[in-house]
Amino acid sequence: MKILGSDFDGTLNYGGMTEEKLEAVRRWRRAGHKFGIVSGRGVNFPDQLIKDFGELEYDFCAACNGGYITDREGCVIYEATCDSVDFLGFYSDLFAWGCKYIHVNTDRYVCAAECDEDIPSYIPEEDRTRLCDLPPIDSFHQVSVALPSFEETAEVIEKIRKKYGASLDPLQNNKCIDIVPIGVNKAEGLYRVAEHFGIDKDSIIAVGDNINDADMIREFKSYAMENGVESVKAMAYGIVKSVTEILEKEL
Repeated sequence: MKILGSDFDGTLNYGGMTEEKLEAVRRWRRAGHKFGIVSGRGVNFPDQLIKDFGELEYDFCAACNGGYITDREGCVIYEATCDSVDFLGFYSDLFAWGCKYIHVNTDRYVCAAECDEDIPSYIPEEDRTRLCDLPPIDSFHQVSVALPSFEETAEVIEKIRKKYGASLDPLQNNKCIDIVPIGVNKAEGLYRVAEHFGIDKDSIIAVGDNINDADMIREFKSYAMENGVESVKAMAYGIVKSVTEILEKEL
């Protein structure tokens, strides 16, 4: 039995969720293998997958870069939270460093900003809040922010590492930063999934396209998307145009 863990944005959903791709996943699972998504999206992502891609068959969804893992029925396989930072001081720092809004993942997902106009238009009304209305937070799975440029993103990452590096790890995803508890990354998430299903490291396969995929690309027999960043492609066992190619090759 093998596990294929796929990033979602820019990877599994690159080019759309075609019937060819969906059928390749079905054949993979019918052959006795496990398939799942390993994403930087938040705690609401497993529910969103069911809602938007109900025809996709999968065995696990590792959201928050592997820090919040559920099975197909939504039962939690593993979760990691950070409760060792002063959240009020932390998000005050993020805004002082140039972030306009923050995505907070606790037991639910919320996007917070000082002004409603600063919250991206794609965020549903029920997931929006003003900072002044954000309830006290004792722990979180992930906090995500976006910066206007790669240079500003790199600068904020260094500031997070310098001040909060003992507790938090900032993972870069284009101009976004996913800030997770120390020790959380996509490779560790796949190890948790493999332990759950009783599968060893040599049977783990991963595919991704961006910098926050680097840990799992480096750790396992992995593929990178042709549209991916060069540093990730340089680590990969192979380069593919679609996840369908991997499913067919590995079968």
